[in-house]
Formats: sequence, C-alpha cells, structure tokens
Amino acid sequence: MKALTHTYKMIAALLIVCGASLPFAHASQDNSASTIKVSVSEFQFDTPYVEQAASTSADASKQSEKHKQRTALVSTNNQSYSPSSYVYTSEFWIYDSWVTFDRDIDYDGYYSGFTVEFDADTYFSSARVYAVLYLGRDGLYDAIHVSSEFNIYGEDASDSFVIESTLLSGFPPSEYDVLVEIYDAHSDELLAYSNSYDDADLAYLSLESDNHEYIYEDTVVIVEEHGGSTGVFSILALLLATLYLKSKKSHTLN
Repeated sequence: MKALTHTYKMIAALLIVCGASLPFAHASQDNSASTIKVSVSEFQFDTPYVEQAASTSADASKQSEKHKQRTALVSTNNQSYSPSSYVYTSEFWIYDSWVTFDRDIDYDGYYSGFTVEFDADTYFSSARVYAVLYLGRDGLYDAIHVSSEFNIYGEDASDSFVIESTLLSGFPPSEYDVLVEIYDAHSDELLAYSNSYDDADLAYLSLESDNHEYIYEDTVVIVEEHGGSTGVFSILALLLATLYLKSKKSHTLN
C-alpha cells in the first residue's frame, strides 16, 4: 500500500512538472460598474410600433431633437432617479401593467430580457403621450428607455403599449422594481405613473444584464517536455508498469 501511494505521488508530481492542466468552467465574476446599455423594441396593436412620420424634414428634425432632449433629462449614465413627488391627474391613469420574462441564457433564474406592457387610459377621446421606463432598487431608479410618442384612446383596452427590453450592461443579478411614467407629448407634463407599490407585477423582478449571463470556458493548455530520448509518456508507462509488477508480487507473496 505504501508503494502504491508513493507511485501515485510520483505520477501527480510528474504531471505538475510537465505543466498539464485540466479544463474547468466558471461564471464570470466581473462585477465592476459598467455603463447602462439597453436594447429596446416597441409594439402597439400587436405590431412593431413605427412613430408617425413628420410631414416635413424640418418637423422630422424637430421631432428627433425633442426625443434627444427628453432622453437627456433622464440620462441613464451614473444617475439615479427617485420618484419623490408626483402631481396626481385624474384625467390620465395607467389601468394595468404586465411583465413577461424573455431571456435567461445561463438558466440561473435571472433574466436579461423582459417585456413590460401597460395600458394607459384617459378621460379624453384620445391623447398623444410618451412613456419613460425605469428599473430600480430601494426606491432609486435608473431610466432605461424614453419611448416614441404614441396615441391612447379613452379607456380602450386594445391600445396598450409594449416595451421589449434586453439589458446589455449595467445591471448585476438582483431583484429590481419597474417604474412606468406617462408624459404629455406636447407639454412634457407628467400625467400618470405606475410602480411596484400600486402594481405587484412591477415588483421584485429577477434581472441581470447580458454581460452577467454567459459562462466562460477557460482555455486548456497542455505542455509536453522531452528529456533525452525518453518522453513524458514513456516515463508514465514505466511507472505504471512498475506499479503493476509490485502489485502482482504482493498478491503472489500473500
């Protein structure tokens, strides 16, 4: 038994000296802060949403500039947003919201893709609005998307707006809350909002950004060294043969 143990130790030492290594997998542990990046698609009436085209190039330029300004106001880069005060408007409200999960590459229960659908209603026959979507924890939120302008029609249930998001970076695995705000497209006045306090569907969503999804395989490098005319595999063969002969001799003596 001592000879057997000694031989195994010699083999292990030889493998270490020769630089052999074994493959293994591990999840990325890079939790450093990163810029928030999100890929978004919009839908309404069960089709991809295309904002109404401007009648002139000047109007199109103005429309684009307006969207840039709105996005800048709720810049996602290293800024947090706290919904500390709201003006209650009885003429607009969010009737309901729904969340579905779309993407979990590493099957750890945290999703990098999710969809928020909300049905905004108004006392008026129609109104042109836009939405801002936030993700947050402990009452502090980061804006991840300022939507295109779209129309809502009274209390029509079929005009719900859908924002399909893929978190690319900036969100470590955690439980996040969603905040949805609706603004007047003409005056930029806040009209209505919905968050985790008044809609449980928007609370405690298990999310992570795409850069936390993947499992990386370490590269395997095997180095072979030869000494004289005898290679490492020849040495291993000799050691195994020696082990076999010693084992056979031991059984014969018994």
